[in-house]
Amino acid sequence: MLAEKYFPIGSSRYESLAGLFNKLDGFISLKPERWFWVLTMVLSGANVAGHIKNRWLYWDWSTLSFFLVIILIIALWWDRYTNRSSIFPEKVDSLKSALYVFVSGTLFFLMGTIPYGFDLLFFKYGLSYIIFFLVGYMVWSIEIDVQDKSVPSKNEIAAKLGIIIVLTLLSSVIGYFNDDPMISTIAAVYSPFPIVALIFPSAIRHIQRCQMYVVFIPAMFLSVRFPWLLIILLLLFWLLRYFHYFRHGEVKPSFKVILPDVIDS
Repeated sequence: MLAEKYFPIGSSRYESLAGLFNKLDGFISLKPERWFWVLTMVLSGANVAGHIKNRWLYWDWSTLSFFLVIILIIALWWDRYTNRSSIFPEKVDSLKSALYVFVSGTLFFLMGTIPYGFDLLFFKYGLSYIIFFLVGYMVWSIEIDVQDKSVPSKNEIAAKLGIIIVLTLLSSVIGYFNDDPMISTIAAVYSPFPIVALIFPSAIRHIQRCQMYVVFIPAMFLSVRFPWLLIILLLLFWLLRYFHYFRHGEVKPSFKVILPDVIDS
């Protein structure tokens, strides 16, 4: 990141901007890092509805409407409300929590279809997206410690990774039979990451890639139909990166992974 070069930690220039970013603490308390998934899931619903209306929908700026913006804001508020309540689990670590995430994903998906009216096909096409939404939550429920470079043992996460792989492939297959090139390709492109994490020796970098790309891949694919989403994602991505750098001295979110230490011979 250029800020690391021109505003090194400890310099007067860094300190001058650090004070400015401190004022964003209130905004960060809203947990905007969760918005990536919420926006993606709501627009998955809009994508399916648009796909049914027009199979060849692509790079359509007119998909941004005042009504859809209101729906996105309501979805973000709902996610914030449920996230603050102890009643709603944040991790998929039981059948009950998995059911909640599935229902939550369904709600977000259906919210995205509202501007297009109602069609029973939305449920048929939406199943693969909701399954992938569940995959994302399961991947992020695997706890890793970036500072200590620690990751759960293979025995601890093998079963969960196995379920993640099965659900990912199921999402792709259902999308294929629904003639939906979006989710079938998204799930297929993502599938190697959890497979590598399961097959290869346990390493934090494998889990990091699983967590990064389960959000990045669907967001980028959806952006080819909703180009304005790309602008929102980039602004949010860079705002979070600069905030965490000037506030805490770390660059995140990031696509950088922790590689194994190199031993000199």
